[in-house]
Amino acid sequence: MAYLEIRNLKKQFGNTRVLHGIDFSMEKGEVVAVIGSSGGGKTTFLRCLNFLEMANEGTIDFADGFRFDAAKTYKSKEIREMRLKMGLVFQSFNLFPQYTALENVYIPLFLRSKERIKASLPFGKERRAAIKAAGDGDMQRAEALLQEVGLADKMGNYPCQLSGGQQQRVAIARALAQDPAVLCFDEPTSALDPELTGEVLRVISELKNKGRTMLVVTHEMEFARNVADRVIFFADGLIEEEGTPEQIFCSPKSPKTASFLKH
Repeated sequence: MAYLEIRNLKKQFGNTRVLHGIDFSMEKGEVVAVIGSSGGGKTTFLRCLNFLEMANEGTIDFADGFRFDAAKTYKSKEIREMRLKMGLVFQSFNLFPQYTALENVYIPLFLRSKERIKASLPFGKERRAAIKAAGDGDMQRAEALLQEVGLADKMGNYPCQLSGGQQQRVAIARALAQDPAVLCFDEPTSALDPELTGEVLRVISELKNKGRTMLVVTHEMEFARNVADRVIFFADGLIEEEGTPEQIFCSPKSPKTASFLKH
């Protein structure tokens, strides 16, 4: 089976249906760009994949045997575990303003390690030693991730001391910290000016070169054309069309896709 496989994913808010039955799959190491007009369901699709919204119908399967079935009820702890499968980088960064860049990456990582250790070891000397060792390891990982996104010299800076592009790179490092199966981006450059947009897109391109599996909702058509392995066009809560960048941008089959790309 595919690395990620989604079948008949539906989501509605009250009487408003936003996703009308999404069928989608991707392979390990693939980069898929998601394009489309506002209101087409792109962000809701990502939020359902990250379990920030719970789909009303459908299944999400991973090659490792993990399955989400909307017909089942999940406990909050199970949902937290499921979220580790899919990292999400928001368009508005969502950094903690009271923490430095390093702390923004380290603290969520360490809290996760601490929770896991507490669940597996009884209170005592062995647990304390394990938590300390995990903390040291998590700090090293956080530092390495910030170096990977080009922020080795900004680790001690607070978000207010960073440019928008730098804040987004911290957010990318934080999403990578849990080593998600798929890294998702929701319009990662929409809040940035053109110069800062370039630095964030370069980081995403570098992640592709390292084999990261990524799903990128974007309005940057050149990025979708040049970096994505596949492009999907969302319209009215459905995947209207999908194909290689060349197919979508040079010879779209759907009139909706062609109309969108003209504007």
